[in-house]
Amino acid sequence: MEVGDQSCKFVARLSLLSKVGALAATLDYEEVLSAVARLSIPELADWCIVDFVEDGEVRRMEVAHRDPSRAPLAAALRGFPLDHSARRRLPASRALQSGRPVLVPDYGDDTLRAETEGEYLALALQLGVRSVLVVPVTLSSSLATMTFLTTSESGRRYGQEDVALAEELVRRAAQVVENARVHQRLRQTEERIRVALAHSDITLFERDLGLRYRWLYNPPFGYPAAEMLGRTNAELIAPDEAARMDALDHLVLRTGARIQEELQVSDRRGQVHHMLVSEEPLRDGSGAIVGITGAAKDITEQQRAQEQLARALVFREQMIGILGHDLRSPLGAVRALASLLLRREDLAENVRESIGEIDRAGARMLELIGTLLDFTHSRFKDGLPIAPEPTDLHALCRAVVGELRAAQPERAIELALEGDGRGTWDPGRMAQVVSNLVANALEHGARHGSVRLSVGGGDEEVVLEVLNQGPVIPPELMAVLFEPFCRGSPRRASQTRGLGLGLYIVSQIVTAHGGAVQVESTPERGTRFTVRLPRASGAAAAGRHREAWDEGAAAGA
Repeated sequence: MEVGDQSCKFVARLSLLSKVGALAATLDYEEVLSAVARLSIPELADWCIVDFVEDGEVRRMEVAHRDPSRAPLAAALRGFPLDHSARRRLPASRALQSGRPVLVPDYGDDTLRAETEGEYLALALQLGVRSVLVVPVTLSSSLATMTFLTTSESGRRYGQEDVALAEELVRRAAQVVENARVHQRLRQTEERIRVALAHSDITLFERDLGLRYRWLYNPPFGYPAAEMLGRTNAELIAPDEAARMDALDHLVLRTGARIQEELQVSDRRGQVHHMLVSEEPLRDGSGAIVGITGAAKDITEQQRAQEQLARALVFREQMIGILGHDLRSPLGAVRALASLLLRREDLAENVRESIGEIDRAGARMLELIGTLLDFTHSRFKDGLPIAPEPTDLHALCRAVVGELRAAQPERAIELALEGDGRGTWDPGRMAQVVSNLVANALEHGARHGSVRLSVGGGDEEVVLEVLNQGPVIPPELMAVLFEPFCRGSPRRASQTRGLGLGLYIVSQIVTAHGGAVQVESTPERGTRFTVRLPRASGAAAAGRHREAWDEGAAAGA
């Protein structure tokens, strides 16, 4: 009889373990552990209490039992989670802290009174607990404890064989949870990929050694997948296009390499598409090539954009040619004729003024053309070209200021030159910097105020500053002041004759010389542009620049 009881007990417990596998479709770990708690009754326990802990916080507890009449007691016990003060000394808390099973074979009412108190004690005494086994459960993102209880109803006592069974039960339950989570993540990932591909123009495919499609996702050109499966390219597209794709396929099969190539393919309406096709061998478990797998992306729109860009570049080069030669040449002739006419002494004063306006307009047009050419060079040809040579910045500033004073005799321009103005720069470009900065100050500064141009510095650099009084530059304009086509506020822009490229050209020239330009604008100090230009990279190099200057000056003498 005893052998038969043992055999029945073994079969019951084996059946208990097998039932856990039926929970594989359950994704929520709390549902799985709650189900295991119910399955454990009566084979392993009379009562089973499950406490769930996540991120260090107790979430809830589950109480499973065999007698429906005890449901009110189970509901009352659920009101005491594991972190309740009445349960902190119980075996479940000890198991959670240690991470190891806790077995108390003989657990009577006296032990219960020593470990808890109050309302929970009164409820627990109604269970009639006689033996306790607690097994901690560790999952990827959470913890739990399963407390198995036997009571006076069954009179059973837990032993070491029960610990092994409970641990195996919990291990299988945890494995079910983790497997379910892995499958869930895989399904989520697959769904995300499916949605992403469904809203893209990427086709995924597999073909066998006969180059017949055996799997296809997101077919191109509106083809139904069923229409393409089992067929070759020769049966779907034009013969010459199929031949080019087959050549690519045979190369992949022959070399075993991954190959990417752009191909042209016509759809059913005869419209040509540019496809970027990537293919590689499809291998079986032994490594043998059994077909081809790959992806094809429709890049027709990108190809059209590239063609439009190429046409735009050709047009830009044509425009540069027009600006650089076709417009400059006739304007040069107009200015030359105006200059000749202005030398005549028999011109009436009103005629002389008109010819002078023609000359000034021609000069202005040539200036605008030069600015546009500089902008084109800086934006599309890796910066402005410069031709550095020994240059006296002091002399250059005097010349530029003289021209500006002559053009605007009513405006006051102060010039302060200190120290050594010699260095190696492009004189023409530096004249643009000085002219643009001073002209900008004259235009945007106070109408009756003065503009001050100063040059100073030390052995390694020179500092050029242009200061004017007048309206403060707004913060939102300061952020884009050196951007192309920046012309200030709409009100001031409407009064400005330029293209809004002056300060942009200044920054490009200064950068090409290895320098930096900054601006500050306050009501107290006015608006100050500061340009820092290196004479050379070091003192020795500065000496070499001065030697080059002296040699150039001697040669000129």
